[in-house]
Amino acid sequence: MIQGLGTSSILAGAVIAVLWKASGKTFDNLSLIHAVLHLEQMLTTGGGWQDQVGGLMPALNIGRSEGKLPLKVTVSPIQVSKETQQTFDDHFVLVYTGKTRLARNLLQDVIRNWYGRLPQIVTNCQNLKENAEVCAKAFQEGNFEKVGDCMNIYWTQKKVMAPGCEPQLVRRMMDALLPHVYGQALAGAGGGGFMYILTKESGAVQRVKDILAGVEGTENITVHSVSLDQTGLEVTVEDDVEES
Repeated sequence: MIQGLGTSSILAGAVIAVLWKASGKTFDNLSLIHAVLHLEQMLTTGGGWQDQVGGLMPALNIGRSEGKLPLKVTVSPIQVSKETQQTFDDHFVLVYTGKTRLARNLLQDVIRNWYGRLPQIVTNCQNLKENAEVCAKAFQEGNFEKVGDCMNIYWTQKKVMAPGCEPQLVRRMMDALLPHVYGQALAGAGGGGFMYILTKESGAVQRVKDILAGVEGTENITVHSVSLDQTGLEVTVEDDVEES
């Protein structure tokens, strides 16, 4: 499993989509988002809906839900130019930290902190929401320095929600990369898995590899270039091929 990239939710969405398609049901990605949320709770994995929004929908989006039950997720596309999309692809890098973790353990701490209703936690949740809106606007404007600022703020906020989500190795990696990036954070629940960075230099995969090679404990890391998926989840049915 690719930790931190929402693959459990994406896999669940793909399985449900295939089953619905095979049974003749009609559906859209918004239905899938809610179905996966329900499935994650049944499996006690503690997942939310953000992974489905990010992994099942095409391009850039922002998801929202009101603080009431039943929970209803809405998804709004973030309109950006093709130039902005290409620039993002050229500057966005994924780094596998080589450190595994179990997301459920970290998420349980987050839920306990929220149930405690400590003022610091409640305020932090509001700040998380506001930062997401600022980040969406920065994408629309093609302001990647501001996007990077939002990433850094988000990582600080995540550490408030889940103390211990930043291993010492990750801190050393981030410190080494700091002069070369606009922003960086661990994906998913944190604690390991993948780190994503927005570099100041385009096409910086090799540069990132060289920098991290000088950090103690990074023997198992891998560095990857990525690009925005413009399609989202699609289910196709192939016609049976007669044997010759």
